[in-house]
Amino acid sequence: MHDATRRRSPRFIQGRSDSSEFSAPSDAARSDVGPFRIERRLYLHIVEHLQATLDEEGCGLIAFDDDLPVKVYPGTNVLRSDNRYRMDDLEVLRAVDEMDRNGWWLGAIYHSHPRSAPVPSTTDIREANWPHALMIIVSLLHGAADMRAYRVADDGYEDIGVEVYAERLPWLSSLRRRGRTVATLGEQQPGSHATAWRPVGARQPTIAMRGSESSDRARDRDALAAPAAHDFFDLDDDPDRRAVIGILGGMGPLATADLYRKIIEITPAARDQDHIPVLIYADPRVPDRSAALLQGGEDPTPWLVAGARALSDMGADFIVIPCNTAHAFLDAVRPAVDRPILSMIDAAADEAQALHGQAGVVGLLATSGTIASEMYQRAFRHRGLDAIVPEADTQRRCVSAAIDEIKAGRNTSAATALLVEACERLAQRGAGVILAACTEIPIALQQRHVKTPLIDATAALARTAVATALHLDETAQAGEPQWETSTVGWDLDKARTGAS
Repeated sequence: MHDATRRRSPRFIQGRSDSSEFSAPSDAARSDVGPFRIERRLYLHIVEHLQATLDEEGCGLIAFDDDLPVKVYPGTNVLRSDNRYRMDDLEVLRAVDEMDRNGWWLGAIYHSHPRSAPVPSTTDIREANWPHALMIIVSLLHGAADMRAYRVADDGYEDIGVEVYAERLPWLSSLRRRGRTVATLGEQQPGSHATAWRPVGARQPTIAMRGSESSDRARDRDALAAPAAHDFFDLDDDPDRRAVIGILGGMGPLATADLYRKIIEITPAARDQDHIPVLIYADPRVPDRSAALLQGGEDPTPWLVAGARALSDMGADFIVIPCNTAHAFLDAVRPAVDRPILSMIDAAADEAQALHGQAGVVGLLATSGTIASEMYQRAFRHRGLDAIVPEADTQRRCVSAAIDEIKAGRNTSAATALLVEACERLAQRGAGVILAACTEIPIALQQRHVKTPLIDATAALARTAVATALHLDETAQAGEPQWETSTVGWDLDKARTGAS
């Protein structure tokens, strides 16, 4: 556990990146250490932090559990210099204290070279006060991030290489402790200074991977003896490898439960073990999406990123969101998450085109925020369909009122009557098919209530999720699952019939 390193009193975390002062590698510094392996999620966390501090030299710490990086601690450069850094001492003390509590150790210290190559300077070497910690340097000289890793000795350094890998449980992970996950998430809650949320419209960092992106873990982990009930078990030897669906829910809670129920119903299964593993992260505190779009309310993006990262940490292979309006923020969420997020908008629009393309006009029942975002209108136009929305009075009196009734858990029959009226008005205006494009609506409105063909966006997303999971299971039998397109090669007819 490298106790000598982990328990020593913290010394200054500092260095210098003068491009004119480099020390040469020494044979004495060379070792048999392999490349620095880091999960893509942690790699992106480092790059985002350093991109956000581009005007000065950024710095931070990386905690290891045995030989595996498990957490990043972005630091504050108290020198505010673009060619020298010193991490805030209090941040160092807090980070090392948390490492001690979790049984981790300080395995690496990272800093940026905003205007020079990712090569250690003489000052970097001289001020490397943690001899067992790797030195990670990220150059931002040419815009893209170029990460290098060095093993430092008294008289020089050795470039050991960097390998960024995209971990996918259960194919790759040997063990995830629940306590470790909770500790990681503690730094990723909205309002945390340690997490670099990317706001809507912000410039995305350009990232250049160094080294290969591997799909397997090179080292075996210790076997479990009498594992605790809260541990994630070693699945590497499990012959029945399954894809894991992550549901980012809570918007609202009933809609989340409705999606999960539909995933279960759609999955071709004869016994419990045939069903698809599902992780649900449901946080009803996510700020109102419509209020953010229409009234300048609180941006839900940080909350969506936190939930998606939590699902990624827990082992989801891809993520689905049972909230139509939340999809208006996906362009900001997706770059901050290392798992694919399937689109409910595309799933529903694809189903409308495949099943009801001849209808020509789709009537849209949705929140006012979803309608204002025009996500569905654009999706339908792209597929050669027109979309109409309820008139303002019908939207307020029927659709919005019904959604509020359902969210409040009140009279479902009253909500059904209001939604039926809205459907009839859309049909009178020429809608050949109705799309229930709010995840609360299918709870109160089903096909038996209306004559016009009804598409349930939640069911369309469930079919897409099931087909995607089965697709990944099939390709996993021949090796690493291959993501083909934005819809991951799913087949609508197979999904509808429940075929694998």
